[in-house]
Amino acid sequence: MGKRNRTALLPNNLPQLQNLIKRDPISYKRDFLQQYRHYESQLDIFKLKPDEEAEEFGSLITFISQVAQCYVQETSSFPQQIISLLSENYQILHPNLRKTMVQTLVLLRNKDIIPSVTLLSLFFTLFRTRDKQLRELLYSYIVTDIKNQNAKHKNNKLNKTLQSFIINSEMSENSIAAKKSLDVCIELYRKGIWNDAKTTNVIAEACFHQVTKIRVTAIQFFLGSNQDQDDDSSEEEKQLPNVKKLQHINQINKTKKSRKRKLEKALVSIRKKELQKHKAENFNFSALHLLNDPQGFSEKLFSTLTNSQFNDRFEIKILSLNLISRIIGIHKLVLLNFYSYLQRYLQPHQRDVTLVLVILAQACHELVPPDVLEPVIRVVANNFVSDHCASEVMTAGLNAIREICTRQPLAMDATLLQDLTEYGKDKNKGVMMAARSLIGLFREINPELLKRKDRGKIASMNLKDFKPLQYGEVRAMERIEGIELLEEYKKQSSLGDDEHKDEWAEWEIASDDSSGEEGWIDVPSDDDQDIVVSDSSDEEIDKNNVDVNEKNVNEEKVSTLATTQLLTPADFAKLNELKLEHKTEQIVDGGKRKRSSTQQNEPSDIIDVNTITGPRKKAKQDYEERIESIKAGREGREKYGSSKGKKVEGASTTNKEKARNKAFMMVIHKKNVLHKKKMSLREKQIQLTNRVNNKRKSRKK
Repeated sequence: MGKRNRTALLPNNLPQLQNLIKRDPISYKRDFLQQYRHYESQLDIFKLKPDEEAEEFGSLITFISQVAQCYVQETSSFPQQIISLLSENYQILHPNLRKTMVQTLVLLRNKDIIPSVTLLSLFFTLFRTRDKQLRELLYSYIVTDIKNQNAKHKNNKLNKTLQSFIINSEMSENSIAAKKSLDVCIELYRKGIWNDAKTTNVIAEACFHQVTKIRVTAIQFFLGSNQDQDDDSSEEEKQLPNVKKLQHINQINKTKKSRKRKLEKALVSIRKKELQKHKAENFNFSALHLLNDPQGFSEKLFSTLTNSQFNDRFEIKILSLNLISRIIGIHKLVLLNFYSYLQRYLQPHQRDVTLVLVILAQACHELVPPDVLEPVIRVVANNFVSDHCASEVMTAGLNAIREICTRQPLAMDATLLQDLTEYGKDKNKGVMMAARSLIGLFREINPELLKRKDRGKIASMNLKDFKPLQYGEVRAMERIEGIELLEEYKKQSSLGDDEHKDEWAEWEIASDDSSGEEGWIDVPSDDDQDIVVSDSSDEEIDKNNVDVNEKNVNEEKVSTLATTQLLTPADFAKLNELKLEHKTEQIVDGGKRKRSSTQQNEPSDIIDVNTITGPRKKAKQDYEERIESIKAGREGREKYGSSKGKKVEGASTTNKEKARNKAFMMVIHKKNVLHKKKMSLREKQIQLTNRVNNKRKSRKK
């Protein structure tokens, strides 16, 4: 009786029938066919009114998708029927039923019943729906499925097909579908799945879209402002460098607070170095390098700024200008109208003027004609570097001129440079540092433009042999940085105990040679001639000898390791370790490390806004900020205020307080008590008057 009742209830209890079919498909095939015929009849009815909710039809779709792998032949037409329903009626379907159909297709794809290309092409079409939750579901599934398809090896056939769908969706009039397709493309690029040139140029085409939101998303991708870390990628653990040497120095020497502080400071600096080494870059170099036609792209993007059709806000114009400047700087492009266009924004009262100066400096390189940059530098100097400007404005102007001259030194005029260097003695620290950095730059690249007093000793001595770079000329690197450390390490590792024996042998040979006597050499002297001794000549001779010795030392330091041996990757890895240890030793020794001139004046592809603004004083706090800082300082303190007249917990009472509590018979013999008895009336009046006056004064306070 129980089995009959259960069998009778199966047509109405689809979850139970689904469970039984998965256990024994053959026994329940008849029940499945009954439900499948019911689905076909419901499908014909649903096609007449596709905008209905149709809960029963949705439950039948879910049931068939769950057991489709058990009856492959019977359900061969089922996936195509659902796909055709969605592709034809996705705009008018009920949201719940549409979501059920999408989940059904995802389930069939996971069971490998539907090919990936067919399903993903449909999902790109479904991006046009007005259902935001469905679009998020489609977006997450598309990214996950493409990632799984390219996990073992690149599926080029699938990638090319889907990239064509993305191009078509971006060119379509539906902005929602274009935006989601672009998001898919960007996310796959960041995950390292679609990081080829075709994907980059697909995103680059979106920079010229009619919709502002799509255009901004594509530009921000190249600028790297939306860089998010990949959640799936496991981050490697940051291993700290070996600091046993520092700890050993701290142990064997006398323990001092200063030495301990130096050790802690060295550890902090090493940690920062390691973190910066593994840190991702702020913007995507590879994406900018993969552009097919960077010159044409930058010209087209620049034309959109001047075109009245794209009347964008100032923030969007700044984004476009920033992208153009980075492309110009990285690819060494020549876009002459770009610099004259920026002159209209070079005003101190302009909004985000520091970012405009950064854009101007990034767009400069050694291939830009100096005649184009000279008027721009003049505009910056006239508008920013003058006595009527604020100190912050002058600092930004001088730093911007320095960054421009770092990339194109020929754009600077001697007269203008000498005027700017006069601010090296300014009272404001920021202006003074900016002017002196400009002097230090031209001491290296072209000291002839500086005044004689600003050239410095080294630049003045080497002025005869100095040849400034001409237009388009580049100086090549002569050696590998830090190669002397590697050579010294290899010499120390190759020498063993035999080294000490050789040193003793050399000592014996040297001692034998020194014991030999040589004959005296007669030097003829003229008594008639007077020898004039001049202190200045001796000083000049000594200076020349010192200079010669310094040159010899520098020549000896030049390493021949790179020219005599082939350096392996292990050698370069060891070289990095030795450079890090060398910097650590400099910190522990207490000497301030000065950056070399090549490191100071080496131009970078991206400029930070802080390099333009320079060091600034901390702004004065307003009332609210002061109150917040006071409240923050009170946290963790049980009592705050003056400690005057307050006792520490556990302290005893004073002798004065103890005397008050004593019995009168114990203090009757004291001098103070006896003196009070013998006081006259006049003395008592004076004492009372003084007491009253003291009370009045205390009340007024």
